[in-house]
Amino acid sequence: MGNEQDFLALWCAQLPALREHARGNGVLARLDRDVDRIRDGASPERALLKWVSPETAEALRGWADRPASGMAGLPGMLGTPGVGAGNYTCPRDRCGRRAHRDEHGHVPRCTAFDETMRPS
Repeated sequence: MGNEQDFLALWCAQLPALREHARGNGVLARLDRDVDRIRDGASPERALLKWVSPETAEALRGWADRPASGMAGLPGMLGTPGVGAGNYTCPRDRCGRRAHRDEHGHVPRCTAFDETMRPS
């Protein structure tokens, strides 16, 4: 299984879709409680496995079991950088997620901690 940093990066990347799904199903307050727990140090792995489908959970487990894969599979990590490109990292140095400014030049956000990512 992957380490906590890997799962926190996955949580951060998945959180926007999880919020949309939770909002549509009337369970946004429950998700927000888990978001707060993770911000306070709870396991992101446990939260991911709670909030994603069994198929997605298996894919996440498979991703985490491949030590050579690094963070290559996360959305927003590869591709052509946008306007004002720069490499940004976790604002709290808790995970290895990396992102670039979007096509409008906006600095990426860490959704796990609701903060602007910091330049690396």
